[in-house]
Amino acid sequence: MLELFNAVFKYKENKSPDKLGKYPEALHTLALPERRYLWTTRLLVIFSCLSISLNLMLVSGIYILLPQRSSYPMLFYHDKGFSQLSLMEKQEKPIAAIDLLTEAFIEEYIYLRHVITSDYDELMQRWSPGSKFYWMSSKKTYGAFAAGEIERNVREFQSTGMIRLAEVEWIRPTSLGFWQAQFITMDYYPKETVPVINIWRAYIRTAMSPISYENRSLRENNPFGFLVLNYALSYVGTPGDPKSYLNTAKEIRNEIYEY
Repeated sequence: MLELFNAVFKYKENKSPDKLGKYPEALHTLALPERRYLWTTRLLVIFSCLSISLNLMLVSGIYILLPQRSSYPMLFYHDKGFSQLSLMEKQEKPIAAIDLLTEAFIEEYIYLRHVITSDYDELMQRWSPGSKFYWMSSKKTYGAFAAGEIERNVREFQSTGMIRLAEVEWIRPTSLGFWQAQFITMDYYPKETVPVINIWRAYIRTAMSPISYENRSLRENNPFGFLVLNYALSYVGTPGDPKSYLNTAKEIRNEIYEY
C-alpha cells in the first residue's frame, strides 16, 4: 500500500504558464486534464485505503462476535425462601462423588439429631458418647448439643409423650465445606390427630478428616471420617406459603412509615 502511495504522489504537476490576476489573462488549457487526473487518482487512492481499513475493522469485529452467535434459554423461578429469582437447575448435571457422599451423610446426620421416637432407650443410645451421631460430630458441636438440646428433647418427650419425625426437602452446597439443608419436622402429641409441622433450615460446615479410634470396631460408625464442625439452625415457618424475613421486614417498614 505504501508503494501505491509513492507511485501516485511522486508525480508532480508541470509548472503551469497560467497568468492569473484579478482576471485570468492566459490559461494553459492543455494542462487541465492532467491536473484533474492526478488529483482524482489521489482522492480515489485515499478513499480506497480508508474503505479497506474500515472493512478490515468490521470483519475483525464480526470475527470476535462469532462465539456469541448462539443463544440458550434460561429458566428462572421465584425462590420464596430467599425472595429472589433463582436459576432452575438442570435435570442432569455432573456432580463430584465426594459431594454425593457428603449430602448422604448430612441427611443421615439430620435424622440422627432431630428424630424423636417412642423408645426412650433408643434415644439415649443414639445420642450418647460413642454412638454414630457422636463420631459424626466434632467435640465442640457434640458438646453444645449435649448441653442443651438433649436435655430439652428428653424433658419434652417425657412430659408430653411427643414423637418427632423429620423429612429433608433439599441439601445444597454453598461454598467449599459449607452446606445448607431445609427439612420439615412433624411433632405428634397424644390425643392429637394433626401433627405440628414446622420448616427449618440448617447451616452446616463439614469436613473429611481422619479420626483416631481406640479400636478398629469403632471405625464402622464413621469409616470416611465425616465430621460436622458447626451446626446452626434457623426457623423458616410452616407449610403453605411461608413468608421470608425480607418480605416481613418490608411490610413492617411500610406500616411504620405509612402516612
